[in-house]
Amino acid sequence: MSYITEEQQVEELKSWWKENSKVIIATFILVVGGVLGWRYWQTHQLDSQRATSNSYEQVTQAYLQNPQANAELLQKFVTDNQNSNYAVLALFVQAKSAVEQNNSALAESSLKQALEFSRNDELKSISALRLAALQVQQQQYDQAEVSLKNINDKAWEGAKAQLQGDILLAKGDNNAARQAYQQALSNQNLNNLDRQLLQLKVDSLAE
Repeated sequence: MSYITEEQQVEELKSWWKENSKVIIATFILVVGGVLGWRYWQTHQLDSQRATSNSYEQVTQAYLQNPQANAELLQKFVTDNQNSNYAVLALFVQAKSAVEQNNSALAESSLKQALEFSRNDELKSISALRLAALQVQQQQYDQAEVSLKNINDKAWEGAKAQLQGDILLAKGDNNAARQAYQQALSNQNLNNLDRQLLQLKVDSLAE
């Protein structure tokens, strides 16, 4: 049996390190760099989201205080953040304010823009539902039906069916309207008040 002296072990270790040190150091740098890069990216994302949130609060508050004077400010925020959900929320604020001021043209324009910028089914469905409801109020029934086609979130199926019933009723198709109302009634997410109103609509169209 051969024995390796301590000096030989040291020499072998030195030789091994000389051959592999570059690879080990490079791997270490890549791993650590990757971890630090990921942490930096996460921190940057959080900081960016906080900045956008703060800006949203400031812009919408200024807009609500004076919509005419701060319309360009809000639109600039929307343009600068069109890939963020905050842009859609800002457009909701503008649309609501426009409805309260009886400015249906601005409200419709804001909701169409919100629908365009929506990045998920939930926001897209809310945008489409509000746009369709506004179009029904303006008796733009065909346009409202087109808007309803953008509602894909199951959470809004009941509201979609109810509004579809209102459109069909306005068009004079009572049977189809009743079926739409009955479909809306089958939705489990309805609150008691909406359910009672829908039942009244169904009963009023009973044959």
